[in-house]
Amino acid sequence: MNATDHADNPRGVDFDPRLDEVQQCPFPHYATLRGGPPVHVLPGEWVGRGDERVYAVSRFDLVTQVLTDWHTFSSKFGSSQAIPPEDVMLKVREIMSKGWPRPATMLTADPPVHTRFRRLVSKAFTPKRVQDLAPDVLRICEGLVDAFESTTIDLIPTFCVPIPTSTVALALGVPEERFADFKRWADASVAPIGRQLDMDGWIGFAEGVVELQQYFAAEFEHRMDHPKDDLLTALLEARLDPADDIDGGPLEMAELLSIVQQLQVAGSETTASLIADAIVLLDDHPGEWERIAADPDRAGRVVEECLRLASPNQGLFRIVTRDTELGGVPIPQGSTLWVLYGSANRDESMFGDDAADFNADRDKVQQHVAFGKGVHYCVGAPLARLEATIALQVLTRRFSKVRPVDPSALRYGPSWILRGLTSLPVEFTPRG
Repeated sequence: MNATDHADNPRGVDFDPRLDEVQQCPFPHYATLRGGPPVHVLPGEWVGRGDERVYAVSRFDLVTQVLTDWHTFSSKFGSSQAIPPEDVMLKVREIMSKGWPRPATMLTADPPVHTRFRRLVSKAFTPKRVQDLAPDVLRICEGLVDAFESTTIDLIPTFCVPIPTSTVALALGVPEERFADFKRWADASVAPIGRQLDMDGWIGFAEGVVELQQYFAAEFEHRMDHPKDDLLTALLEARLDPADDIDGGPLEMAELLSIVQQLQVAGSETTASLIADAIVLLDDHPGEWERIAADPDRAGRVVEECLRLASPNQGLFRIVTRDTELGGVPIPQGSTLWVLYGSANRDESMFGDDAADFNADRDKVQQHVAFGKGVHYCVGAPLARLEATIALQVLTRRFSKVRPVDPSALRYGPSWILRGLTSLPVEFTPRG
């Protein structure tokens, strides 16, 4: 069997992820992919991979196969960012030379290199540390609601974004007076992920990353002599032991800064997008809103179904390390795969004929791949779940309705990887 090759026909599968119609609603296009051959070949330039030919993998079984076989499908894909033009690249490199090089750590490394980073970060970013953030998340959510100035408001900047941004900032020991800077650095870090920027955008990205590095490098250096009970100190002090069965020393400065940036990116835009999409999905299921209000624990199941349907991270890349096959399709060594989480999470063969429908009571509600799978499963998944769950609990307790003002006017940002609403004007109906 051969992959369907559309490199010479840009509309061959009706799936150019740069097109606005696809970015606004990719799901019918994913269904078309799943209904065709197991693998489709797309021009690399469509997804920021230059002149490569990229193999798009859309079915749940094949996505799972790829994610759980790091030997064959490597995470050493380099970057999910678009590549700037050469003249812009020179300026970006000049700016970033003032910071630290970003080594491959968790996202773009394979075992045993990845294992060292994962073990060290897990010793610092423990389940207890995440759960200890619950009172802070609740306080943040309640404070944001208290600050709403009217019953009609854009929920993205006033609620969805501040929750994860403030939580991660607190976890990293950023003082409240620097939260605005932290948010600006987060915006800069995610700006080129799955989207092409103009000159000003690329310069802003580079300057923001260097500012973040310089700030946290100073914080790490301070904690070397003045440790605190916080995540930065825990990362500094994390050490491997014989039980880890992996060699390696403590994290070095460039590695520490890379991990901070990954935690910042993973803990900001995608979680904000999840919360926003949950509001949109619940608007179509008002009975579910009241079920959460009556049983706050149900919010956890609702969040899982929203993760499956929304998939804020629509997919990432893998590099094929040897000649292989996927679904009977030959894939040559060195090829790039685009692993489409957003498609796999709506695969009817896994989630049933109603896979496109909201159903928090489905049997496989937690078996989605919104956080990936295998050794690269998202280290920030527990925190994202915690934040989204508490956000829904607070909103359903405080309001009988939170409805988008005009659902038909909602728009998603221009990215083929990160899918999130640009704004979410809503109307509130306070309880009692």
